[in-house]
Amino acid sequence: MQSLNPQFDLLGRLITATDMRQRVISNNLANVNTPNFRRLDVDFETQLAQELSGNSHTTATPSVVETKGLTSRADGNNVDVDREIGQLNKNAMLQQAYIQLLGSHLEQMRLAIGGS
Repeated sequence: MQSLNPQFDLLGRLITATDMRQRVISNNLANVNTPNFRRLDVDFETQLAQELSGNSHTTATPSVVETKGLTSRADGNNVDVDREIGQLNKNAMLQQAYIQLLGSHLEQMRLAIGGS
């Protein structure tokens, strides 16, 4: 079902992606000492850019992917705690911004409907 306001739809999908990324990063941190664990990430922004530029006929949806090209430790694990904490903080700030934008849009709609 398509939203009456495409901004609500976009913000909802951005919030969903940041929520999924939060869980994936937490999982990476929980497995920092698990031998042969491979770091995971959420792919969404690339798909969204293609959708918004008109180069894709599908709606971007977040998906979990393995991060390629990272150096592994001797135990085969490639999770870097410092990187994960940085990504966690960045993701939390993005999610907070998206939620505030959504709240602002909802407040504007409320004012428009209520007339004051």
